[in-house]
Amino acid sequence: MPNQLLSFRASLLLLISSAVIIWPISYWFPMGDFISVLNSSEYSSYAMTLKGIVIVYIFFFLMNLISAGLAFSKLDRGAKFALVLLPTTLLLVLPLLLVIPVAQKLNDRGYFTVLQALFRLLRFTTTQLWVTVIVVTLISVAINIFAAILLFKDKPANDEKAVQAPRHLKKRYGIYSAIMAFALLVVALAGFMSSNQRALDRQACSNYAALQVPETDQGVPTFLSDVQLYGEAAGTQPVKDALVRFAQYSRQYYLLLDSENPGVDMNQLAQAIAISRDKIIEVCSEYSVG
Repeated sequence: MPNQLLSFRASLLLLISSAVIIWPISYWFPMGDFISVLNSSEYSSYAMTLKGIVIVYIFFFLMNLISAGLAFSKLDRGAKFALVLLPTTLLLVLPLLLVIPVAQKLNDRGYFTVLQALFRLLRFTTTQLWVTVIVVTLISVAINIFAAILLFKDKPANDEKAVQAPRHLKKRYGIYSAIMAFALLVVALAGFMSSNQRALDRQACSNYAALQVPETDQGVPTFLSDVQLYGEAAGTQPVKDALVRFAQYSRQYYLLLDSENPGVDMNQLAQAIAISRDKIIEVCSEYSVG
């Protein structure tokens, strides 16, 4: 016999799914800045596809929150089921369909190559990150499908044949829901903070890439000072360390270059500079787009 507890459980699952899907969405924070990037001429050929994918993810997240609240209402179970299944289906299918027109234009490349390239433009720039996003998306879809099944099995609270949840179980699930809502808020705040750090890293890497290599020795101190300032302004420690170490090693090498007795192995110092430069390329590769 249908049990009202199914709606409580479905609501919890929808909140869990929302907490999971907020992670890839956080890569587009602040949303206004990211949309501005998508509106730039550099992205004009793919803007509609990229915006469509972003909208699908946000729509899925918002509909999950709405459906989690409606799970406790007297709304018909078919309507609840449809409200959960619609965004789930869109999230699973629509991004794949949106890639097709782009793949047809780039017919010299395979579909999955184009798919990965477009996700790279969505700031999922490494293979590991792209694969993680796909896995996270599939997990959210699976959770939503399970929640939709639970909602379909349940009946509205005013159905005389429906088993009403005992008061102590309602209280318990209410606590669970409050905990999940708090967890969702924490995840969203953590994602927002991470997005701010990534924005600072992106700016630091962009500034470094835009620097002109000095043509004379007189320009070296200013160049290295700029690199160090960009590093100190970076958001995460790996980017900060890579830029600052490059500046420090290079400054030391520059100061000792004409010294008759430098007191250090200049070859090792040059090697340290090369390693630190390679490290900059590595840590900034994640921010090479958008």
